Amino acid sequence: MTIVWWVLGGLAVVLTASLLVVRAVVGRIVLPGTDRWTPVLEVSDDSVLLPITDDTLQAGEYGLWHDGDGHTTVGPVLEVDESAGTVRRAVLRTTGDVGSRVRWSGHVHPDPAAMGVDWSEVALDTPVGPAPAWIVRPSDGADRSSRTWAVHVHGIRTTRVTALRTVPAALELGWTSIVPSFRGDGEAPREGRASHLGAREWPDVDAALDHAVVHGAERIVVVAWSMGATITHELLGRSAHRDRVAGVVLVAPALDWEATVRSQAARAGVPGVVVGAALGAMASPLLCRAVGLRSRVDVRTLSWLRRPPALPPVLLVHSTGDTTVPFAVSEEFASRHPDTVTLAVSAPAEHAWERNADAVWFDEQVTAWADRLG
Repeated sequence: MTIVWWVLGGLAVVLTASLLVVRAVVGRIVLPGTDRWTPVLEVSDDSVLLPITDDTLQAGEYGLWHDGDGHTTVGPVLEVDESAGTVRRAVLRTTGDVGSRVRWSGHVHPDPAAMGVDWSEVALDTPVGPAPAWIVRPSDGADRSSRTWAVHVHGIRTTRVTALRTVPAALELGWTSIVPSFRGDGEAPREGRASHLGAREWPDVDAALDHAVVHGAERIVVVAWSMGATITHELLGRSAHRDRVAGVVLVAPALDWEATVRSQAARAGVPGVVVGAALGAMASPLLCRAVGLRSRVDVRTLSWLRRPPALPPVLLVHSTGDTTVPFAVSEEFASRHPDTVTLAVSAPAEHAWERNADAVWFDEQVTAWADRLG
């Protein structure tokens, strides 16, 4: 009997340790990340001096969130001093005091007010409670604005401010925009810390479609960033308004979470068998709560490759430089649907920075594609 107890005790230890490892891997997938701060070496009204990093050398326009209140939008690189390890970038606009450190981001607009547009905020009636959303209207009162609405959907580990980058193209087209929040993003009602990769979040965005239709939308274009693509996948299959969706714009989309997670795990040196166990636990009705989820998430059912929804015209904008979401998945998806999907390959850019790298090119891709919708 002593040997049996030792065996059972050892098995319990192994199972507990395995569960802890799997839970940690799931946490890397679904929990918020930690902020990365960049020191500010020098700042003036028209420039800021930062250490050389992969981020600070990126071409284009980016946002610096201050450590405290405020935001700075930086533009072109003005000077690189490799011996000192510094890069100077132009300051395009700023609010608040910059301080000693900043958080680098793709958020060129901290809110709609900074864009100088006609905007307001509404509360959407979602299943988890009232969730804030921005409404942005064309200033010229174009006839199409009353019947075509763009719903801009942000991704994981960020907020609706991310999705403001596609509003300028919608304004140029004369569309009214709605930019919703959803559970887990820090603005909508809280439902735990873990993202469910769109499986639980999509009804919150569906409330934005409800709002658009109630206020006169006859056509809807869903504009989705990163994980927003998974939410869009569910909207196309499950929303009562799916027949009104005239087109979809996907930016750096997470089209297949298994491929995305395995790609990132390989970069981090996490064994494939551990990744498989983590994804299996997420999909299990028995284990999902043990790894921190409120309900099961089967990434196979959320995949555009495994289970493509009925597709309206799709514009897919992605960069080969994306090290977070594999470009190869976007390329494969576009090749499978050549009559429906238009793939626009941006200049090399990190994840969801396609517009940051070249805003003019990006907006032209959206407006040219949208003009073909009629």
